[in-house]
Amino acid sequence: MPESSIFDYLSKFTLAEVTAELLDSASKVTNIDQSNLEFWQGVITVRRILEDSRTYPHGLPIPESGVVHIETIANGADATLKPTGTEIWRVQNIDLDNCSIAFEDSDGNESTITTVFGGQYQGPTFSVPLYLSASMGLKFYNASGGEQTPSIAYHKVSL
Repeated sequence: MPESSIFDYLSKFTLAEVTAELLDSASKVTNIDQSNLEFWQGVITVRRILEDSRTYPHGLPIPESGVVHIETIANGADATLKPTGTEIWRVQNIDLDNCSIAFEDSDGNESTITTVFGGQYQGPTFSVPLYLSASMGLKFYNASGGEQTPSIAYHKVSL
């Protein structure tokens, strides 16, 4: 049974610490009935606060949040790019600069997007936009024989 209100349940967290997963875990332990109406009003209010404070209306990119991130990677090295916290990035462009690339989740599992072999790109063609979060980033691998500087261009769509 949940606390008497969602606010009692979440009072130990700052707004930055409240995630959709945390809110969902609190709401999954109650039924929808007349006796829980106050609890559900609180859940809806908090969900709306999270939405309004972290996203731009209609899912558009947050104004003035565009970034081109350039990563310098030595030969034989790799680099992972991913947002922190609750940010979500909408990747608009990727310059591989002779690097291979894969998605990488928070457990270190990878899904290859494309590889470089003999100076030629191998593997599937991908298209942007791609969405990245703290639990799903992009990992660049450099096996080109020299230092490379791959980059991504992105906008934040959630804070």
